[in-house]
Amino acid sequence: MKGLVETFSIIQDSVPVHYDSQSMIHLAKDHKYHKRTKHIDVRYHKIRQWVMDDKVIDLVKISTKKNSVDKMTKTIPMEKFRAFLNFIKVLQR
Repeated sequence: MKGLVETFSIIQDSVPVHYDSQSMIHLAKDHKYHKRTKHIDVRYHKIRQWVMDDKVIDLVKISTKKNSVDKMTKTIPMEKFRAFLNFIKVLQR
């Protein structure tokens, strides 16, 4: 993705990634050993390296209410779904 953005002559130091789980953000930023972290797949340690060492990814906390991706992954009432469609500017009939 970084290479694609650079083809448009946009230079970014880091890519902000919005996430609504504070525990995931703390786990990615703090590499202390915990009982539960010993079972984390090795490929996710690369993400931690991008966050901590390379600073390519900047994890940003976002409120669950403002997280637009949740509307596509969770069951929600129709009124919230319509509000989500308005938020992403999808026309309703």
